[in-house]
Amino acid sequence: MTTWVWAQLPTGVYDLPGPAVVTSSWVLTARERQPELAGFTLITSPRQWAQVTTAAEVIADYPDPDDLMVIAADQPLDVDGHALRHMLPGAWEPGGVRWVTGSMLHGPDADTFHDQVHQAGRVLLLTGDLHARWAAAQTGHTPSFDELFPEGTWAAWLRLLPHLYPDGVGTRPVSASS
Repeated sequence: MTTWVWAQLPTGVYDLPGPAVVTSSWVLTARERQPELAGFTLITSPRQWAQVTTAAEVIADYPDPDDLMVIAADQPLDVDGHALRHMLPGAWEPGGVRWVTGSMLHGPDADTFHDQVHQAGRVLLLTGDLHARWAAAQTGHTPSFDELFPEGTWAAWLRLLPHLYPDGVGTRPVSASS
């Protein structure tokens, strides 16, 4: 598993219909040569968000505000996120895991973003130019849609991987939601 730093985008930025994470395009295309076959849609304008669908075989595991993992598997709801996260023997077998990538989501808004994702029950995974995002942040402005997504963005809604907690089954501990 490789971990990268991704950008967090709250609902409403670029007219987003929900919380999103942005990774570099090559992080996805190195794993999925044809992203459309994995349930991703090429978006070239904010007016197209309604075309984005939920990926059937790609899921997000986001139990902690600083730790997001994206997993592609034949049966994503059978994946053991804890085993994958800790590289335990046999971790790739349940669910037929094909690839895993992740991000450490740091910053002052990590907890708020985590709450938004869990309230929505899903997260939008986008590909874009993170260099443009970081360069814009250094100058104090938000990049335009075309700057962040110069060739469009591969986009898909990702369901959240449920876990068994002492308080029940969910996408995060009940105590974290209060």
